[in-house]
Amino acid sequence: MNVWAKRYFSYFLSLSLVTVIQVYILDIPTFISQAPDLVNEYYRKNAISSFIFDFFLLLIYFSVGMYFADFLNINKNDNAGQLLALIISSMTISGAFMVYFLSRKVSKSFFSRWFHRIGVKAVFYDVILVSSVYTLMMIIHQKIYGK
Repeated sequence: MNVWAKRYFSYFLSLSLVTVIQVYILDIPTFISQAPDLVNEYYRKNAISSFIFDFFLLLIYFSVGMYFADFLNINKNDNAGQLLALIISSMTISGAFMVYFLSRKVSKSFFSRWFHRIGVKAVFYDVILVSSVYTLMMIIHQKIYGK
């Protein structure tokens, strides 16, 4: 199995486990947002499409985070440094989305309603989700492949 297939497997498994545990068991998005109707709409009514969307969105967050880590010359084996770069870039990306949506009138779009209702807590939730998936992905990858 090539290195990218191994990483995608670790990523997929991590995202799946984090989604089940944080969203469906612990209900962390509702706890943070205090918007159970929006969480229900995103994660329950649209579970499959939301998971697919999250799969690709988090890949973008990870790519930007790893590019940022490279820019800062953080060693690829420095998981703590990579995680810090990922957290900073996630805050930046999600914060930019928040500013974008809040600069416009609320619309029917889920993300418009999400950012207008919960504001900066959406950024906080994104950072928790992204950093949890990354941390578990690193653990899974190391346990399975030893690297």
